[in-house]
Amino acid sequence: MTNTQITAYAEELAGKLTSIASLQSEAKDLINSAKDAGVNVRALRKVAREMVMDSEKRAKLYEDEGQLEMFRAELGLTLREAAE
Repeated sequence: MTNTQITAYAEELAGKLTSIASLQSEAKDLINSAKDAGVNVRALRKVAREMVMDSEKRAKLYEDEGQLEMFRAELGLTLREAAE
């Protein structure tokens, strides 16, 4: 491997890292804006992650959540109790 190749890799990686930092800053600004508007940002983050998730993985997640709801119902753990 030549110095020219290493330099090219390093420069390309530096550009990608700069792009990532910029996108992270934009995402943070968007989250803060949503928070200021009264949006539950924890729920927003969760649903956004689900939107980009592979469909098979998302289906498994929903299946697991269905099981959790069933278990909660059997144990009497409902949303009403959580609010009290």
